[in-house]
Amino acid sequence: MRTAGRITRRGGYVRPFVEADIPQVAELHRRVFQTGEAPSAELERRYRAYFRGIFLDNPWYDEEVSPLVYEDADGSIAGFLGVMPRRMSIRGRPIQAAVSSQFIVEPGRRSTMAAVHLMKTFMSGPQDVSIADEANGLSRKLWESLGGATALLHSIHWARLLRPAQFGLLRMGRGTRLGTASVLRPVCRLVDGVAAHLPRSPFRHSVTSSSEDLDVETLLACLSESSGRPALRPEYDARSLRWLLGFLVPARGEGSLHKALVRDAAGQVLGWYLYYAGPAGLGEAVHIGARHESMKAVLEHLFQDAWRRDVVALSGRLEPRFTAGFAQTYCLFHPRLCWMLVHSRDAEVLQAIHSGDAMLTRLEGEWCMRFQMESR
Repeated sequence: MRTAGRITRRGGYVRPFVEADIPQVAELHRRVFQTGEAPSAELERRYRAYFRGIFLDNPWYDEEVSPLVYEDADGSIAGFLGVMPRRMSIRGRPIQAAVSSQFIVEPGRRSTMAAVHLMKTFMSGPQDVSIADEANGLSRKLWESLGGATALLHSIHWARLLRPAQFGLLRMGRGTRLGTASVLRPVCRLVDGVAAHLPRSPFRHSVTSSSEDLDVETLLACLSESSGRPALRPEYDARSLRWLLGFLVPARGEGSLHKALVRDAAGQVLGWYLYYAGPAGLGEAVHIGARHESMKAVLEHLFQDAWRRDVVALSGRLEPRFTAGFAQTYCLFHPRLCWMLVHSRDAEVLQAIHSGDAMLTRLEGEWCMRFQMESR
């Protein structure tokens, strides 16, 4: 197990996170991220289930690659860094990855260097590669100062408008009076319906492939055979993949998760996808896989499926290997200011990531480790 090291003149130190720390870490999270106006029994219950389930009971748990807390000399916890080990391989060679999440530091104590010591301890761990894929600008600056790097290709996001008129109305948001929005909504639906049927419209859907529900066993087989065999790839088994998909189920009121295996007219597998259809009409792609020559067809099926579920726009993080497929299906590319950060002493791993020869989707990142306010 990692041992704690006293690393500040004031007596604070970094040590592994244990279950007894949950109340303090949960309260720190509540105040920093404003998840509740005041503590409550229900919020405490959700926090306990979250921190234990994600960071202590995950199928990859390893005492050597564990979540971390920064404890002051008085016993209070001034910082937390969630860490989840993940199994990957580089050109067939097994490696240990570690994904960080929920980087929290007590606002009044940022000057104590707690953030620096938490990050330094994490990055000096025994894992072969350290990853953070939803980092803000401050975290990026700290990460790079400690020897890490920004994976710029994997930090690009794509977006696909499906119902442009309704998307425009949605973006107007609170600036639109309720009565005005009620009048405009059916007009926008009509405009979007026409746009979806015009012969050369980028919003037209002409899909000839079929789909079926994607279960754990089928997804596992697809991942094992998939996507041009990228140099760096995740390694799953049925247990870990089933556990992960269980955490993808959205909380009540947060939309719905959709999974599909896509086949061509002859019944051959083209690819697969997982995405959220949000309650406000905004969708988020979690994972998309296909052979290189089939990615365009898989994306077209995805966009039609989301359109049928009243999604007005769909977005996701770009996998550089499939850039051509996204470009061919009228996707827009943009920085979302959520950076993917990497650190490794293995040059082969870094080369694979920086060249885009890696399968690093939201299944492998912080997306699956987020805290959901509502119960499932």
